[in-house]
Amino acid sequence: MATGRFTVILTMGVVIAAGVTGCTPQYHVRATDYQIKVNIDPATHTLVGRATLTLTPIEDRETPEGPVWVGFDLSVSDVRVEGAQLKSRRAKAAKKATKDASSKYRSHILTLDHAPSDLAITIDYSGELSQDVEGGEKAGEIHNFGVSAHIAPEGTYLDSSGYWYPTPVVAEEDNLDPDLFLADWRLETDRIDNYELVASAHRDESVADGYAWDSPHKLTGLTLTGGSHDVWSKQIPGVDLRVHLQHTDDPDQKTKNETIARKYLDRVAEYIARYEPLLGPFPYKQYTIVENFFSSGFAFPTMTLFGPVVMHMGDNSFRHGYLDHELIHSWWGCGVEVDYRDGNWCEALTTYCTNYYGFDLDGDDVGARKKRRDHSNFLSRIKPKNDKPLGTYGLDNGAGRGIAYSKGSAVFHMLARTIGQDEFWRGCRILTERYMGLHASWKDLKAAFEEASGRNLDEFFEQWVRGGGAPTLSLVSANYDAARGMLNVEIDQGKDDFAITLPLRVRFDDGFEDIEVGLLHAHETLWVPVDRAPVSVELDPDYHVFRKLKRSEIMPTTTITKAAKTLTIVVPSGELLDGYSTVLEDFKKSRGRRSAARTVVADDNLKASALASGGILILGDAVRHPAVRALLARTASPINWTAGGFAVGERSFTDPGHAVLCTVHHPDTPDDGITVYAGNSESALANAAILGFYANSMLVFEAGDRAEVVLRRDFESQQVIDLAVAAQP
Repeated sequence: MATGRFTVILTMGVVIAAGVTGCTPQYHVRATDYQIKVNIDPATHTLVGRATLTLTPIEDRETPEGPVWVGFDLSVSDVRVEGAQLKSRRAKAAKKATKDASSKYRSHILTLDHAPSDLAITIDYSGELSQDVEGGEKAGEIHNFGVSAHIAPEGTYLDSSGYWYPTPVVAEEDNLDPDLFLADWRLETDRIDNYELVASAHRDESVADGYAWDSPHKLTGLTLTGGSHDVWSKQIPGVDLRVHLQHTDDPDQKTKNETIARKYLDRVAEYIARYEPLLGPFPYKQYTIVENFFSSGFAFPTMTLFGPVVMHMGDNSFRHGYLDHELIHSWWGCGVEVDYRDGNWCEALTTYCTNYYGFDLDGDDVGARKKRRDHSNFLSRIKPKNDKPLGTYGLDNGAGRGIAYSKGSAVFHMLARTIGQDEFWRGCRILTERYMGLHASWKDLKAAFEEASGRNLDEFFEQWVRGGGAPTLSLVSANYDAARGMLNVEIDQGKDDFAITLPLRVRFDDGFEDIEVGLLHAHETLWVPVDRAPVSVELDPDYHVFRKLKRSEIMPTTTITKAAKTLTIVVPSGELLDGYSTVLEDFKKSRGRRSAARTVVADDNLKASALASGGILILGDAVRHPAVRALLARTASPINWTAGGFAVGERSFTDPGHAVLCTVHHPDTPDDGITVYAGNSESALANAAILGFYANSMLVFEAGDRAEVVLRRDFESQQVIDLAVAAQP
C-alpha cells in the first residue's frame, strides 16, 4: 500500500453502510487482529468500549487512496491511528433509517496523512444497545432471530454480526475469499456483580479481576452473552464443560436446576465421546451451555445458547436435534466455517449427524426409518417453486430451511450408502483436519468424500446438490417367471431421469429379502434373479431413497390440511376456548391472503355438504356432530368418542388433561386432510401453540407441568404388489 492521504469512514448502524450509500470503497483492508475492551451496564443498557484493529491491505488490490469503512452500532468519541496523522474528522447523520427505530447511528469520516502499509486504529466508542426482545418472539417458535445487540438486567446478547465493535466493510459484490477476514481476537470485560458473561472464545482463566477471552482459532466474529446465572462445571479429558442457568433464590427450583445442569453436563460429555471417533478431535478446550433470556437454539464457537423453553424441556432436551445438533455445530459451522459463496452446507451435514444418525448410533432402527420417511414426506408437500437445489441454501433466493435440513440430511444418508459408512466418516475427519478454522464449500466437501472413498462423485453432487427435485417412484407392475427363476419389475420415476439405487423388498412364504436395482431412466423394466417364488414386492419400504411420494403415500399430518385449496373450520357453538382459538388462528394464517378459500362454521349450523371436500379442521366438541362422526367413520381415524372423553382401540382417555390431535386423508378427496383437535378440558390444550411441530398422524397428550405425548400413531401407505393376486386371470 502506498503511503499517502486517505479517508476512513466509520459507519454506525445495523445497516452497515448506511449514511455513505453510493460511496464505493476503493481502499480494501482487512482486520487481522482485534483487541477489544468493553464494559457493559445492564441497568442502563449501555456499553463503553475500546477496540484496536490491526488492518492490512487485501492482496492484489491496487487502491493507494480511498475510504476505509469500519462499521458498528455505537458513537465514536476518539480515534487514534498508529503511524499516521489524523488531519480531519467529521460526522454526519445516516441517510437511511434502520428497521429498528431504537437504533441510532452516524457516519464518522476521518482523513489521514502518511498512512503506513499496515496500520492500527484504536477507537473509543459508547452507546445504548436495547431492542424489543418480545417483538421478536413468535408463538410456537424456539428461535427469536430479531435480537442482535441487547444489554439489559435480564440478560445480554451481542452477536457476531459486529454491531458492538468496529470491523472493516468491503463491498459485497467483490465476492472475496472469506478466509481473508479471519482474525485473532482478544476480548476483555470488567466483572459485574451477580452477572456472568460468556464469549464465543476460550476464557483466559489467569485473569482474576475481570473476564478475558482469546479466540481458539482465527474467527470472523465474536459473540458476547450473559446474565444473572448460576454455574455448574465438569471436566472431561481435554475439555472444560460449563452450564449456566438463570439464577433463582427458590430452594426447590435451585434443586431442580442442579439436576438439569448435571444432566446437560453428562450428556455433552457423552456426545463428545460419541462423535470424536467419527468427526475428529473436539475443536475446543472449553464448552459452555447458556440459558438465554429469549427463545434461541444458537451455536457459536465454544458455546451454545438455549432459550428457557428448550432448557427446561426435561429429557426432551436430549432428543436428537436439540443439544446434540448445537454441539455438532462445533465442528460444522463454527469450527469449519461455511463459504457462503457456494451456499450453506453445514445445516445439512449437522442434521444428518444428529437429527438422523443419532438414531443409528442408538441402535434405534425404527427412529432412523421414521426420520427418513419424514424427509420424503416433507418434500412431497412443498410447492414446486420452493423445490430448489440443496446447494442454493444460504444464497439469495435460494432453497429454504426445510430443503437444507430434510433434503440435506437425506442426501448425506444416500451419500453414505453410496460410498460406504466408514468412508463417509473418513471424509468428515478429512474436513476437520483440513478446514478447521477455515471456510469450506460444497466443492471442498465433495473433494473430501472423493478422497476418502476413492470414487468420482461428480454425478452424485450434480444430481442431489446442484440439481433440484427428486424422483416420484411408482412400482407399476411385478411378475414372477418361474421357468427362468426371475422376477420382472416395472418402475416409473416421473418426468426426470435420476440415477438411483432403489431398494425393493421381496417377500416369500418364509421371510423376505431386500435387494437393490439400479435405475438410470424415467421408466424401466428390470429382471431380478430370485431363488424361489415370491409372494409380494414392496418399493423401498425403509425410505432409503429420497423421493417425492404420491398423494396416496403421503402420511397425513396437519400440513396437508393446511395446504388444501379450500379449508373448512368447524367449531363448537358458543364461546371458543383459548386453546382452540390459537389453533384456529394458526390454520387461518396458513391460508395467507386466500381468505375467500376459508370458511368457519359453528357446528349448530353445519351441513354435511360443507364436509364434502377440501381441508377440514374440527375443533373441540364439534367432533360429536353427526355429520362429522359420519365422515370420520369413513377414514383411517381410530378414535371413538365416548361420554367421558375418547378411546383409541382398547385404551380410554377420560382424564381432564387428555387431548388428541389426529389427521387423516379425506375419503372423497384424498389429496386433502381432515384434522381433529379435541381435549377433555381447557387444561388439556397446553400444547395448542406448537401443534405444527409434531410430524405424526395422531398424538394423544396428557397435561401436567406441560402436555406430554402418551400415544403416537402414523398412518402409512406403502407401494406393494401382491404377486399371488397379480398372477390371477
